[in-house]
Amino acid sequence: MKTRLLIPPSEGKADGGKNNPLKSVSGITADLLAAIEKADPQKLYGLKEKALKKAQAVNANVLNSKTLPAIERYTGVVYDAIAYHTLKNTSDFNDKVRIVSGLFGLVAPTDLIPNYRLKIDKLQAAKRWVNANSEQLKNTFVIDVLPQAHKKAVRYEHGIEVEFVLKKAGKKMPAGHQGKHIKGRFVRWLIENAITDPKQFIDFTEEGYTWTGELFLKNV
Repeated sequence: MKTRLLIPPSEGKADGGKNNPLKSVSGITADLLAAIEKADPQKLYGLKEKALKKAQAVNANVLNSKTLPAIERYTGVVYDAIAYHTLKNTSDFNDKVRIVSGLFGLVAPTDLIPNYRLKIDKLQAAKRWVNANSEQLKNTFVIDVLPQAHKKAVRYEHGIEVEFVLKKAGKKMPAGHQGKHIKGRFVRWLIENAITDPKQFIDFTEEGYTWTGELFLKNV
């Protein structure tokens, strides 16, 4: 059974591009672009002044903008920690990893995409994508490191959710922003070591996290 490793996109994205604009988009993407045009900009983006105008301009030009491979477009903490261009086996990464995008659905690392701005909890994006995404995940084993909002955009029969949790004074809490970095490191470790069996997760011990059989836990 093929393994799929699901990771989130990043809100931060590289500007510009070096490849041609998209020739076509899926019906779901087209519907979302139409919904973006009709939406209240302030409610959609939660931004003001220059940042708001930039977000509007980016989305207005999605179909005309130059593209980049998705792994180069996304620039957030998870992607910094993955450090894709230093991986020895990028082909394995490209084969296994799928990014759950609010605008483009399941995106492979080498898929060419333009800059865009859409959170997956806006315009019912997760609900719009869940059936199409889930169809692509049939007959696969999923290692799911998605945040809660992105989990709503996928369903799968076989797989495991991976959470990173902090324990302080006996109380457990999500790792939060700190968790983004360790998730990226975990993804890199999976690829570098060709890990597909959750039983092997116990060998990942970076930054003081320990696999309990259900989640990664760190005492602080």
